[in-house]
Amino acid sequence: MQVFIGFGQQGCQLANELRAVTVIVDALRASASLAALLERGVQEVWVVAEVSEAWRLKETMPDALLVGERNSVKVPGFDLSNSPTEINQSSALFGRRAIFTSTTGAKRILACQQATAVLVGSCVNASAVAKAAKALAQEHQHPIVIVAAGVYGKGLEWAEEDIAAAWAIADYIGFSVVDAPKRPFKDLQCVFERSLHGQELLALGLGEDVRWCAQVDVVTAVPQVAAFTETVAQLRPYGNG
Repeated sequence: MQVFIGFGQQGCQLANELRAVTVIVDALRASASLAALLERGVQEVWVVAEVSEAWRLKETMPDALLVGERNSVKVPGFDLSNSPTEINQSSALFGRRAIFTSTTGAKRILACQQATAVLVGSCVNASAVAKAAKALAQEHQHPIVIVAAGVYGKGLEWAEEDIAAAWAIADYIGFSVVDAPKRPFKDLQCVFERSLHGQELLALGLGEDVRWCAQVDVVTAVPQVAAFTETVAQLRPYGNG
């Protein structure tokens, strides 16, 4: 069984072409936030690419939490930002539904609609998402594509932390990696803090998020796309349908 690590939209296209078992890695911060929401007991997350779509969906699900950011800052009027530390400090999440949007991660998830399965992972749930991806790849006899999300509209230099997290997941999977960007050979926290996006978040006072996202295996929840529509990906915990 083969593993590919792709970048950005090209990685999503590869996942679709190969009908791959796909892992979306947006390490700072969508992957960690989505895993944290499910770890805290959120029942399902409805992922949309646009803020306007989130508000439209909220009209049909008035009980749902609005979670997300634009340009790394919480969307005005939303309940929570795309911040795993904020999510972890929140109460009354168990059994709730959430509507989520982000600058990059949401778009990458929605771009993989022809993949055999779509999971969301990063360092924070590396071994759990690797175990799920490996099981699905063996079940369906399809390769695995780990998509290093990068930052929407920017180049590979903005994906260093995503590439590092993708390699961490690939190590746990244990299959042969046949094509991938070069692994950053530094401590994960160092990679995250020195990355371009990490520096951007640190400048906004979000260092706690950066450090939390650089941890390995602090959550066990694995978000999986249960259903797609043209504009929405419905996420539930892997193994819960």
